[in-house]
Amino acid sequence: MVYGDDANDFTYYIMPETPNFAKMASGGLALRFVEYGQIREDGGKKFGGFIAFDTELSVPADVQTKIVGELQKKIAEKYKGKTPPKVAIAPVTWTDGTVELLLTEGGALVEKIRGAGKPSIYGRNVASFMIELSELGTAIFKETLSTGSASAVQVVYKMKCYMRLPEMKAWGTWNASEFYRFVQEVKTEDRFWGPDSYSESVNSTRWKNDITKSHFEFVQAPNLSPEDNAKLDADIRAIINKQLEAAVQRNLLKEIAEVDPNVKELQEGQDIENIRRSISKTQIANVRVEWSEAKAVIVDRNPQGMLPTITSLMDSKNKPLKWEDYYSKINLDEFLKTVQVVMRVNADFANLPIHSVEVKISYPHGANKKVQEFTFTKPDDVAKFEAFVHQGIRKFKYSYTVNYKNSTFKHQSPEIETDDTNLTISVDDLGVLALDIGPGDIDFAQVPRTQVTVRYKGGKQPVEAKFNMTKDTPTFQLRKIIGAPRTEDIDLEFLYTLADGRQVKKTAKQQAKELFVDDPFSASKTISFRAAGDLTAEIASITVDASYADKANKYNQKTVVTLSSEMTSFDWTFPVVDEELGEVKYSVTTLFADGTSKEEAEKVAARSTILVGKKLDALEVAVVPDLLNWDELKMVSVALSHGPKRIDLRFKPGDEEKSWKLPLNDGDAPEYKATVTYFLSDGKRKVVGPETKTDLTVFLELPAA
Repeated sequence: MVYGDDANDFTYYIMPETPNFAKMASGGLALRFVEYGQIREDGGKKFGGFIAFDTELSVPADVQTKIVGELQKKIAEKYKGKTPPKVAIAPVTWTDGTVELLLTEGGALVEKIRGAGKPSIYGRNVASFMIELSELGTAIFKETLSTGSASAVQVVYKMKCYMRLPEMKAWGTWNASEFYRFVQEVKTEDRFWGPDSYSESVNSTRWKNDITKSHFEFVQAPNLSPEDNAKLDADIRAIINKQLEAAVQRNLLKEIAEVDPNVKELQEGQDIENIRRSISKTQIANVRVEWSEAKAVIVDRNPQGMLPTITSLMDSKNKPLKWEDYYSKINLDEFLKTVQVVMRVNADFANLPIHSVEVKISYPHGANKKVQEFTFTKPDDVAKFEAFVHQGIRKFKYSYTVNYKNSTFKHQSPEIETDDTNLTISVDDLGVLALDIGPGDIDFAQVPRTQVTVRYKGGKQPVEAKFNMTKDTPTFQLRKIIGAPRTEDIDLEFLYTLADGRQVKKTAKQQAKELFVDDPFSASKTISFRAAGDLTAEIASITVDASYADKANKYNQKTVVTLSSEMTSFDWTFPVVDEELGEVKYSVTTLFADGTSKEEAEKVAARSTILVGKKLDALEVAVVPDLLNWDELKMVSVALSHGPKRIDLRFKPGDEEKSWKLPLNDGDAPEYKATVTYFLSDGKRKVVGPETKTDLTVFLELPAA
């Protein structure tokens, strides 16, 4: 599987498909099959031998060469008549992974499986395993690994990597126009010998047009469940619709007033006899709201397959490998007297300021003490240490020295004692701060420049680095020597420069080795306006003029909404830098049905739900049981609450409507919580709620199963 890069058209990523036996620096396989000279018994189990091997997940060189050739042809065709760029194969950005063998431990063939369980993540993703086999398993594996084309060993890599999703887009438009034309012609003729004549013609035309459109291009996120994807889709649609609705409210066209056809003032006041009036008025309002997001997500990839047999593979001279080079039969008594350690360094030497890692390992017990040193320069380097066991002691000691590129400074670890024979030194232990920085959910049109400051104080040498992220320079790599294992959080500071020149500052901490920069408006705030009063007979409309100000970040938002009997509530949702910052203010103008109006001075919102209009003095909720089927029910309990006040209403067959009334203090929202418990005839219960409601009537109805 080949994927193209989102930034340029000549960079590609090749996804490895199947695992294979890893090869050592000498060119041979990292594999050894050992058959015991006599059966080993332990705890009632019988062991016949073991196999130790390394697997890798990489793209074979010959396969990559063929793929590059085909890709280069496509690039040459695309750049026909020009000098085509050379195809670049970039490494897949693996973030985590595990490796499993599809063999049952404790079964007829396999008694014990030991392994690193995790691939190296860098380079060829090498993982090490040691399988101790039963007497039957030794015979079967010896046969299947030495003959034919496929062994009985199946390997599953469960990897996670970053991949860029296609851009998601959503937009909504509202286009409104109104045209009014008035034509009036008056002719007056005074006749000396006959009666005067008067003629008048009036013609008026009015035309209105109002079109709303919305468009959504949603991309399913592979790391989300279908339910979460559906919720994300619904949330995006709701945000676009709310923003469009708010913008429409601010840009509603006022009715063009009709022209008064009365011309008395012109005729009598100005002595004009013949009059022609032609008046045209046009109003146009256009609104467009847009949203887009292109982000990287972590996706699962599970390459798997059966490993080949030894004799089906070829060496560097294209000759079949020999089974006897990888097989041995040993005296069990001597073998059990040794401790065998497999070592590797999990670090990307090519992209880190690490020249080499020297590991010193020792077995300090008994007469046959042993000390050995190994040097690692590649993530795929594997070393093995073996020493005779003294008095059953299987613990050994090791330390390591990190040599850095272009530096005389070295990091020397303390001596560590362990009995873990799969020894992996990770990149975080090597005294290097490695951080890859790239764009996440950021819109460069709104945020053209972001200064990222990275600080780390946990090393022998503190680190501070600054990067300026723009559309043209979106990615960076930080590679700094800190001289001690990385154990603390990285401190991050983001200084966002918005398109209008304003600046927003945010801080964060993280442990991850990848940093994806999102835009500063990653949070949102919702303010709900609820109309109170008789919107049918007493109140014509309620206009709310609201504003949000985050003085610390010089960030402001504003909306104007009109509530009426057709729209009794409005949720104002807008992006913010921090949900805890900022202040919402609002003023209210209430227009009554009799034509009078009332203006309320600007106030600071004390809560997220704001009641506007004529405040209710009391809340009275009626609970109606008329829809209940008492053949299915024994009783229904309704719990209503408003702040600390609560009431429980119980209904049995024959009960009629019940109500709850309580006074409201100034500023109390006319909303309450309701929890309904249905006691069924079969002894079961169904509970609905708690639900927040504003309806003044609750109709009880048993929900469907």
